[in-house]
Amino acid sequence: MRVSGLLALATLLLGAEVLTTSPALAQRSPQTSQGYTLLDRGWVNDAIAAFQAALRQRPNSAEARLGLAIAYQRAGRDADAWNAYQAVLQVSPDNATALAALGELGGYRPEWQPGGIQALTRLLGQKPDNSAARSQRALLYGYQGRFTESLADYDILLGRNPSPQTLLGAAQIYTFSGDYAGALTLFNRYRQTGSLPTEALTAYALALQETGNAAGAIALLEPALREPSRTDDLSLTIRTGLANAYDASGQTDRALKLVEPLVGRAEARLPLARAYSAIGRRQLDPSLFEQATVLYQQALDATTAPSYGLRIEVADVLSEWPDTEPLALTMFQQLAVENPSTASLKVKAHLLAYSLDIESAATVAEQLLSLLSPPPSSAPEQRAITTALVRLDNPDPALLPVYQAVAAAVDAPLLTYRMAQIYLSQGDLQVARDALTRYRDTDAGQNDWGTELLVADLERQLGDLEASARRYESIVAAQPSDQATAEALRGLAFVRTLQGQPEAALPVYLAAIAANPDNPDYPLGYSLLAYRTEQITAADASQTLTTWLDSQPLDDPPAELFELAGALPAEGDRASLYETLLAQRPDDLWLRWRTIELLALSDPEVAQTELTALIAANPDDLTVYFFQGELAQRQGDLPLAATAYQQVLTQEPDNLGALAALAGVQFQQGNLPAARTLYNQVLALDPDYWEARYAIAELNIADDRKLTALDQLRQLPPQAAPVNLQQRTQDVEFDLLRRRGFQPAWERY
Repeated sequence: MRVSGLLALATLLLGAEVLTTSPALAQRSPQTSQGYTLLDRGWVNDAIAAFQAALRQRPNSAEARLGLAIAYQRAGRDADAWNAYQAVLQVSPDNATALAALGELGGYRPEWQPGGIQALTRLLGQKPDNSAARSQRALLYGYQGRFTESLADYDILLGRNPSPQTLLGAAQIYTFSGDYAGALTLFNRYRQTGSLPTEALTAYALALQETGNAAGAIALLEPALREPSRTDDLSLTIRTGLANAYDASGQTDRALKLVEPLVGRAEARLPLARAYSAIGRRQLDPSLFEQATVLYQQALDATTAPSYGLRIEVADVLSEWPDTEPLALTMFQQLAVENPSTASLKVKAHLLAYSLDIESAATVAEQLLSLLSPPPSSAPEQRAITTALVRLDNPDPALLPVYQAVAAAVDAPLLTYRMAQIYLSQGDLQVARDALTRYRDTDAGQNDWGTELLVADLERQLGDLEASARRYESIVAAQPSDQATAEALRGLAFVRTLQGQPEAALPVYLAAIAANPDNPDYPLGYSLLAYRTEQITAADASQTLTTWLDSQPLDDPPAELFELAGALPAEGDRASLYETLLAQRPDDLWLRWRTIELLALSDPEVAQTELTALIAANPDDLTVYFFQGELAQRQGDLPLAATAYQQVLTQEPDNLGALAALAGVQFQQGNLPAARTLYNQVLALDPDYWEARYAIAELNIADDRKLTALDQLRQLPPQAAPVNLQQRTQDVEFDLLRRRGFQPAWERY
């Protein structure tokens, strides 16, 4: 990449205080003198021949080597010039002219950048005040992705009345390092000195876009767009930069159409990968992101000597795609070994190892706290560390001290958001609310619908269900994005269920599926809700579960999968599923119960022991006593079942489920008056509790009050009883007819 307009060779040479037109060179041979004379006249090819002749006579002549290198460069023979300047340093290691020229040439090709940096570092060792050399080194550091070193040079230069070229270079590197506001300030300072060169347009457009002016970025790049057949670096960066700006402005289809001509072109792999990853990340589109990872890997494999910055860029993107996370971890670990003083590389490696379940959260926290106490002072390093931390959604509470340490030193609102998630998961609701309030007061928080979703969930957990529902409804009304809308609908359905309105929740969940039909988890939630409200059968819900299991991995299942697997009746062929899920959620009561149910089929005593242990571990959770009562009833231990349900009523005297279950046990034991009393208590609390009405009808049949029972049975809806009500009614009628001496016609023969 040529650094056209940013720093010319003449500036570097003057900065080195060397005049190539009249060099003070001792013991010059006639051929060497002739070569410089020809250079002065502009006869470059003749000068090359003269210098070559001089070197045949005196191969180690620094003067002749330098002249030949200068002549090659003036002739545009960059590779020959690069090698010739290297030859000068072999005999004159501190030659300022050669060092400056190598620094300038280092900007022409990526593989020359490290050599250019090395040459300029040696030159600055001789003359630390050489601003031209420092400016070029800062630029090369930036091209290599070594932003800490680059910005350290620019910090010195920007405090010295910098040249326009230095301002322009700094503005671009600030953009590439992620300091978009700082970049915009520098671009504006440069524009006061002249118009922007075409080479700088994409960096300026990106700075505009990332500071909220995507329209400005589009207006800047559209006039510079070149024909699709042009695949030089500048044409490619303009096209992909414009596509990125289109997507940022909400024109995703237009963005993808713009980069279509680049598909399949080897020279466009890297720019296209950058466009796909940016759009895929913004739109949460896994297909685009997968294509980006493939292109990045191809571009990396095709690069002979990939730069430090390219390797980090590729590793960062690969770390965001599940299939390539292990490769990204290997890359980060290797980079960390090669660059032991760069803390962000170790942070990324440890966090990725945690995501891959290679290291525990506690181990990672211990490693990172020692590494980040205090956090690095370099702004690029702070941004890299912060990005790695905020990328973890719902981080493990063990990592909280790491987030707190970094947040204390870095102004990064998203760290506060992640800490709020941790507080929420720990049940520290008020602390979570305070953290979310701080985040919402920031510019980022005011435009983040994720915050509204989290606040709505917080209100739900605090018990303010109506406030939570209103917030979800406001998100749905705003339609911020398909995913946010779907998540809000999903949350609203959950709240309506908690409010005792499951039937109202069902259409809301269907709307969530319509808003994000590709989400494989939403059908699980809908089936769970529909099954619990008896809108679908257990077989239908089981089919949804099977469909999900056939297409999705079990390494990070959604909450709906745990709930649906626990809600459905225990089945032997799900034993391994229960074990897998319990390994991730060992305290899930319903999954534990399903395993106990299966165990009871083969070893009732061990099952009872397991259940006793479960009760001991959760004495305040009424659910476990229902489990105990059900298991005792199945095993015929009615006194134990009665004791279990009575335990629930001791804590919640008006618990309808326990009253009805205890009434059923009393009925089974033949204690009909006690059963009738309990069922009447149920109906006093809920007159529409049809199961209790059916049970009372059966009690009346048992008490030989069949006429009353018949009247009661006829008033029940079909779903109110575990039997066919019509058949049950006929059975009672026939029994009455037989008692009166009548016989149905079909029984007479």
